[in-house]
Amino acid sequence: MSKSNNNRIFSNYFLVVVSISSVLFFLSSFIFFVLNSNKIIDDFKEKIPVVVFLNDEASKVEISQFEKNLSIDSSIKDFKYTSKDDAAAKFSSEIGESFVDFLGYNPLLNSFDIYFYADKVETFYINDIVKNYEKEDYVNEVSYDAPLIFLINENFKKVKDWVLILAIFFIFISILLINNTIRLSIYSKRMTIKTMQLVGATKSFIRRPFIKTQIKLGLLSALISSLIFVSLIYYFNITYFNIDLIIIQNSIFTSVGCAFLLSLLISLISTTIITTRFLNLRIDKLY
Repeated sequence: MSKSNNNRIFSNYFLVVVSISSVLFFLSSFIFFVLNSNKIIDDFKEKIPVVVFLNDEASKVEISQFEKNLSIDSSIKDFKYTSKDDAAAKFSSEIGESFVDFLGYNPLLNSFDIYFYADKVETFYINDIVKNYEKEDYVNEVSYDAPLIFLINENFKKVKDWVLILAIFFIFISILLINNTIRLSIYSKRMTIKTMQLVGATKSFIRRPFIKTQIKLGLLSALISSLIFVSLIYYFNITYFNIDLIIIQNSIFTSVGCAFLLSLLISLISTTIITTRFLNLRIDKLY
């Protein structure tokens, strides 16, 4: 076999691996997003704070008791106390000058940022909680982003429906792209297929090496796409999100597993169908 022929075969296989790897990577990413859409929305909801501002006259005992009540409330995921001095220092740092020196006093209030579990972040539930907090004499004001909570809960089901539709569409497109990539790869060997048939080779004998080759290329592509996918998950996690990987490990395995399974099935089915099609064509139709 000539060097130019070897280079052509390598280039052909390389393009197949790159094309299928790219498709499988985006497919794995999309499956991962679909599987974690609930977690993503829940995580977003749990980061919406209900801010309770306390009067300056609130005693340490009242603040301590309020903090204790928050700690035993099963609907609260987390809370953070911010003193008026800390709030002033943070605000001054953000604007680049001390507004306390300019005003001559600190107008800010001591406050608690309260974060509820996702299933409790409902407008009616939060409204009841706010009313209970406002009854306390030491509470000056309670605020939260009511329009944002309403918007999330109203559109949550719509988002899930659209994600499911897009998932089905994306899987369909992925199958078509991988199938076309395999078809183009085998098309370049159509004359070899017909030559083997003319010298007496059976259809199953001719198909077998093509199926083995395409399955190997498909699995290699799945391996490459999975390595890139897992590496990016790890990178974004330690850089931006800091999510416990144990929580999302099942969805990672599912996404990678789907990539391998889809690659195996499409490689097997597409190669069988395409080689059979070329075997059944007349010679004049191959040109």
